[in-house]
Amino acid sequence: MLTLRIALTTLFAAISFSLGAQSYPLRPVRIIVATGVGVSDDVSSRVIAERMSTLLGQQVIVENRPGAGGLIAQNTVLKATPNGYTLLYAGGSMAGARFANAAVTYDLLRDFTPISLVGESPFALGANPTLPARDIKEFIALAKSRPNKLTYGTIGAGQMPYWSVMLFNAMTGIQALDVPFKATPEVLTDIVAGRIDYYITGLTPLLPLKDRLRILAVTTRARTPQLPDIPTLIETGLANYDMPGWGSIMGPAGMQREPVEILSKAIHQTLATPDVRERFEKVGTTAMSSTPAELRKRYELWIGIFGKIAKDVGLKPQ
Repeated sequence: MLTLRIALTTLFAAISFSLGAQSYPLRPVRIIVATGVGVSDDVSSRVIAERMSTLLGQQVIVENRPGAGGLIAQNTVLKATPNGYTLLYAGGSMAGARFANAAVTYDLLRDFTPISLVGESPFALGANPTLPARDIKEFIALAKSRPNKLTYGTIGAGQMPYWSVMLFNAMTGIQALDVPFKATPEVLTDIVAGRIDYYITGLTPLLPLKDRLRILAVTTRARTPQLPDIPTLIETGLANYDMPGWGSIMGPAGMQREPVEILSKAIHQTLATPDVRERFEKVGTTAMSSTPAELRKRYELWIGIFGKIAKDVGLKPQ
């Protein structure tokens, strides 16, 4: 009897310690996404949220806040209480936002807390199917022979597709006209209809239309399994062209160590799950986690990369 009492006392003490040790999370966690429903950032966020809900024992909710080139979502998190309950699905383009968008007033490394990298994905160049160019080399030659005649779509200064096309045009010497749109589906509709000549974007919106437009090249160092026959821009002669899309989870500045560590660990475990990795691959994304310190270094690196592109092409915030 004494032995049973001791065992029960030990068990209850262990349970009490376990419950008291983790003070986070005690309620649902929000991940704010700067895009609409159905695009790659949204899909990735929902896959992560589903698995993290199980690991954390609290519901992780995805909340879409598109608009203003990502600023609506970013400012929501920027102004949030830094308690770990409001997070941002942050695109790599945030590293270059201040070089292109005059409305950006935040300092990325000062005003946000890095938590973990989430994944990397290629972009691809989709072109008007009526153009007399069957491959990327023919397209470049055609565009250079028609200065300021071809048009390309963008969805906001400072977004990753924007940086991708700025670098592409600069490295090839193409002079073309920028046509701004509010969202990727609108650009792709106009490309299929022949009203816009080219656009660089993620695979999620592009792949369903691959039989209705021409996908000419991908923007990463290696080809993607989703488009094994499509060359990289490096293969076409643009040495060192490497512009992957990538996403991360960030929080507002001032987060305490405990929620950062708990979230980082949960994201790492989530992205190591085979079914999560498989679901990422279906939308063209390679699952990749990191420590908070590694993520900070990545943003520092890309701030330098985007700063150099902006300087080289004479880009001014607009």
